[in-house]
Amino acid sequence: MNFDYNRLYLTTDGRIGRQDFWIGVVGLLVVGIVVSLILAGLFGMVSFVARLLAFIVQLAFAYPAYCLMAKRFQDRDKPGNYAGIPIGIGLLITLLGLIGLTGSPANPNSFGWLLSLVNLAVVIWIVVELGILRGSIGDNQYGGDPVNPTAA
Repeated sequence: MNFDYNRLYLTTDGRIGRQDFWIGVVGLLVVGIVVSLILAGLFGMVSFVARLLAFIVQLAFAYPAYCLMAKRFQDRDKPGNYAGIPIGIGLLITLLGLIGLTGSPANPNSFGWLLSLVNLAVVIWIVVELGILRGSIGDNQYGGDPVNPTAA
């Protein structure tokens, strides 16, 4: 299979279907889990250094995740910059946790629990919007239909 990972993770042009979206998500998850396990093995799970490095890794993953989600939003005939919403919320929550405003990772405070609920709502929105719902049928302002290129 000849799959274009550069297009998937490094550009916001065009549209992708649900299958390519899930392939991209699984790719990011696998790499993220491997990196997290390495960091946890080297620095522990809850040390400040481990959490700081996890935030840096999250920053590094932000652009590929943005590109992936932007193309799915565009397939749904919505602006790709909507992808900035979940990325920004995720980074903000991680940063607030890093500086200690949400309690400790093992014992979150009320604000930490509230942000966890916000994060859960965003994850559910993204899974439904980008991972379950079909894109617009036929061409739209962002390009041709990635599932059925002949539909118009």
